[in-house]
Amino acid sequence: MPRPPGVGREEVLERIRRIHRTKGRHYHRVFNDLLAELGLEERVHLEPLLAVFRGVRPKLSLFPGAGELLAALRPRYRLGLITSGMRAVQENKLRLLGIAGAFERVVFSGGLPENKPGQLPFRRLLEAMGVQAERAAYVGDNPHMDFKGANELGMLTVRVRNPAFDGAAVPPGHDARVRVAGVAEIRSLFLN
Repeated sequence: MPRPPGVGREEVLERIRRIHRTKGRHYHRVFNDLLAELGLEERVHLEPLLAVFRGVRPKLSLFPGAGELLAALRPRYRLGLITSGMRAVQENKLRLLGIAGAFERVVFSGGLPENKPGQLPFRRLLEAMGVQAERAAYVGDNPHMDFKGANELGMLTVRVRNPAFDGAAVPPGHDARVRVAGVAEIRSLFLN
């Protein structure tokens, strides 16, 4: 995507950072907003911009011990995943993290009519796996996106501490029923 005259790389990055700060890092229209700010037509520039974004190979890592935890859980539990964002980007992340094969089912909620925190992604995963909500647990780290729909359906919800959300004001019903400090506590909760 060509930059408009007079707009440098650092300015584009700062605009993206500002959009994330004001609308949250899980906001899914960052590039739409960026193009609007730069005065570029979305219908012309959005797909090429997304193609570049999808091709990025960032250095990603799991929470320490998460890969081992998934391996330990897999023989005892049926594992599913709900991930928001663009499907191609999320599939790439799963591949880069080396965990795509850890899950029986993956719901890419960014392409659904209702994304997290709504109920639809959770219902889709439960239906795909043939599991009743009362017999399922959902583990996440973002109180703004991860637990509301799962709570409403009656799932056990577990929030792993993420410093990014320390001190966040969370509306009633949006936080997990159980909070843990890290992967070791999840291991204790589900494997002991």
